[in-house]
Amino acid sequence: MYFTKSGFVSGSTLCLLAFILSSAPVEAQTETPPKPSVVVAEASMTAVTYSDTYLGRIEAIDSVDIIARVDGFIENINFKDGAKVASGDVLIEIEEDSYQADITQIQGQIESAKAQKTLADIELDRQQKLFAKGDTPENVVQKAQAEQGQADGLITQLQGSLQDAQIQLSYTKIAAPFDGRIGLTDLSKGAYVGPQSGTLLTLTSIDPIYVSFPVANAQLLDFQKKGKNLQGGKVTLQLTLANGEVYESTGKVDVIDTTVQESTDTVLVRGIFPNPDGTLLNDQLARVNVIDNPDKKSLTIPADALQSDQSGYFVLTVGSDGKVAKTPIKTGEVTGTKAVVTDGLKEGDKVITQGAQKVRVGMEVTAEPADTTQQPAKE
Repeated sequence: MYFTKSGFVSGSTLCLLAFILSSAPVEAQTETPPKPSVVVAEASMTAVTYSDTYLGRIEAIDSVDIIARVDGFIENINFKDGAKVASGDVLIEIEEDSYQADITQIQGQIESAKAQKTLADIELDRQQKLFAKGDTPENVVQKAQAEQGQADGLITQLQGSLQDAQIQLSYTKIAAPFDGRIGLTDLSKGAYVGPQSGTLLTLTSIDPIYVSFPVANAQLLDFQKKGKNLQGGKVTLQLTLANGEVYESTGKVDVIDTTVQESTDTVLVRGIFPNPDGTLLNDQLARVNVIDNPDKKSLTIPADALQSDQSGYFVLTVGSDGKVAKTPIKTGEVTGTKAVVTDGLKEGDKVITQGAQKVRVGMEVTAEPADTTQQPAKE
């Protein structure tokens, strides 16, 4: 007899209950687990843009310190500090009265010399006729010839002086040698200036403008090895300014220096940019992004799919049978979210980009395309 809360139960009753329970059908204790879900992306042919960033310095194509070439008082200043000027614009006018007077004086001397030359010509002609008649000795004729030569020489000398005086007069008007912008000055009307005064103003060209940046020699060799021609027009330059903004216009490589800098093992590369608004300033620092635009497409996969072990890079792929396989690959450039695959995959192969940590090789999975998946695959 067994005692329970409800009373006594006989042993035979317990045995009967045990038999009934053991005879009841047993539901399956194990069920087939659901296939894990992963996110996949197809290897595809895309144009991959390569880029590298360097620190560059903006350089004006032309920059000149303008000085006075003649002495005199400033009569007019025809610009404002910081203003844009065009080639040939007269910037400063120096008093010209004394230089004009020099020209007038020399012109008078030339007229006098021409009169002397006329007299010398007449005298030589007269002596030659007398000599032909035997009425004058030869030395008199020779003297007349010498006086004529002196008159010719004096005229030539004075004409040279006139040209020099005219040049000096032209220096009283200081003109812009090229289009550009004037920097800060401390000039005043009426100030006395001359060659000894030093720099009166600095004129700097604006548009276009250079940017120079050093490229490691090893990187330059890699560019050449990969067939990338920096000066071929396919490489684009982009500037990021000090405030983080990207400059609105792109540039191109203009010149690659022929000398490697020994201290840094770099080669100086110079680009050229349009600068119509003068946004870029001489000696300004900027980050230079060198962007290579390829001619052909490359086989790429999302960089998230890359894995590596001692043997190198590999990806987990999902075949047509829905099973996971480990596929060794060789990679090229990895840029942004894309990785170039040079061997191991073909276009259309599906690589796992999310959920790789919960699968193993040979396992059958449910593959969800990456372009329709908004959230990572569930664990």
